[in-house]
Amino acid sequence: MADQTPRVVLNHLIETCRDSERGYRAAAELVASQTLNAQFLEMAEERARFAEELLPHAQRLGGGEASDGTTVASLHRRWMDLKARLTQHDDQAVFAEVVRGATVTLRTYETALSEVLPSSVRDLVEQQEQKVRQVHARLEALATKTS
Repeated sequence: MADQTPRVVLNHLIETCRDSERGYRAAAELVASQTLNAQFLEMAEERARFAEELLPHAQRLGGGEASDGTTVASLHRRWMDLKARLTQHDDQAVFAEVVRGATVTLRTYETALSEVLPSSVRDLVEQQEQKVRQVHARLEALATKTS
């Protein structure tokens, strides 16, 4: 995202949050574990909230609306579904894809913070990035315990 306008950066974050929300919801449907289901739904709600928090800031900067997600994320959700079917809804396989998606989300936030953002929204993006980082760390810790 080198040298992108703040509007483009925020739109990309909004798209990523929407993608992440849908990914967590898809994962929640695929796992047998009620604990994982509940955690994934909680994470989905948080990502939806993040997108809604960012939206007014992006709108204030003018320009076109953020899209409702990306093709890459849609393909990732389809891959997660296919992988779950091939492994007979193995929670481990779904969980591995969730961790992979969380890594992409974290990297997107890190990249966004390397761009020039108005101070009014930078604080919000930093707060969200910290929460994304915490979720990512929690997922990686769970992955280590379950492998």
